[in-house]
Amino acid sequence: MYFIGVFTTEQSLRYIMRIDKEMRTYSNITYLPYSSLEHLEFLYEKNANQFDGLLFSGSYPYEIIVKKYNNLLKPFTYFNITDRDYYKLIARLAIQNPQLDFSRVYFDRPQIPVDFTSIFNKPDMPLLGTAPIDWDTVDAVEWYKPLREYYRQVWDSGKADLLVTRFGSMDEYFNENHIRHEFLYPSTESMIETFRGLIMQLSAVSMHDSAACIGLVGTAHTMTEAQRVALSAQLQICNKQLGMPFLIYEHGNHYELTTNIAVLKEMSQQYTTCPVMTFLQNNLDFPVCVGWGCSNNVIDAHRNAQRAIKEAFLRKGSAAFIVTADNVIIGPLSSARRISYTDSPNQHLSNLSKSLSVSPLYLSKIISVLNQKGSDTLSAEELAFFLNVTTRSASRILSKLEAGGAATVQYNRQLNLRGRPAKIYKILFQKLP
Repeated sequence: MYFIGVFTTEQSLRYIMRIDKEMRTYSNITYLPYSSLEHLEFLYEKNANQFDGLLFSGSYPYEIIVKKYNNLLKPFTYFNITDRDYYKLIARLAIQNPQLDFSRVYFDRPQIPVDFTSIFNKPDMPLLGTAPIDWDTVDAVEWYKPLREYYRQVWDSGKADLLVTRFGSMDEYFNENHIRHEFLYPSTESMIETFRGLIMQLSAVSMHDSAACIGLVGTAHTMTEAQRVALSAQLQICNKQLGMPFLIYEHGNHYELTTNIAVLKEMSQQYTTCPVMTFLQNNLDFPVCVGWGCSNNVIDAHRNAQRAIKEAFLRKGSAAFIVTADNVIIGPLSSARRISYTDSPNQHLSNLSKSLSVSPLYLSKIISVLNQKGSDTLSAEELAFFLNVTTRSASRILSKLEAGGAATVQYNRQLNLRGRPAKIYKILFQKLP
């Protein structure tokens, strides 16, 4: 078993304990709660060498340690707020407050870009801001002073009816000043994904350090000269903001980014988001697609990148996909539609595809959707959402599964008092691999 040290505050430890059982299934866990920044540095110096890997409760303790010790020589990661956590909070707020005007809701700008445009129309976009953080401040109390002043100014401006922040320690201040607020914490699912990503680093660290990763960036149609120049300039800016993790080459009508799998996994938060695509989407007036390919050699990585960008081109607008070294396709990144599937079916899936007259790619995607839902039921609307097809096409696929004995209509859900009720299909797992 691996030995992992977890550096956390007392407050964050309560949330991390939700996945304690899961983590102890794969490793020996030692919690190192700190009470101040000096205490954090002390714990790191005295204990870091005892562990195979390091896990930080958030980006703040991670940044403090990196700033002081430059590079961490052991595999590490930190819990972060993902796009999924933002989407879940937005959905909860919308359900609990049907009249809430999201254009008057303030969100701390996420470290990893979140595609808010996939949820809101432009006039309904929420307010985004960057809370000031002074990384040079070593006093935990003094560090929050600019945060308090900043939030006070946002609230006093009269532009926001609700503040959403990830700084849970601001709760007392908000309550004292009667500031309506919501806190955003990493969900259990996000923390488990982060932890599993650390286990993957530990189990294959040598491969991650050397394996190739190629990113192809381009458009579905031939770019004009002005678009090509704009894309080139924004890629250079993005690369600088991310810490120069790529080598950038221009090849005809697309750009190639060269890095390694370790960098991609950290940057994409375990293959869940694509900050490059989101950055370009926010700074260009035309859609751009990104395809990442991974493998043990550059040639196969490039081939996988071509497969990934081909998948991205099939989407409307900007999109990003990854094809891993073991031929798993993940995407679209930075989207609630993200699933993992393979376009190389096994023999059983191929045989099932022929008997049902449904493509093996669709069957592979259906299996991924069911696993992601944690359920064996699907409606045509749900399937259409994840497969990026029309509801009619999704209904035809499910009807074929039913006709072939791989699905049954479990019940009908009356969506409203008018019209035909929607069919809910139960997928029979014994028919699928």
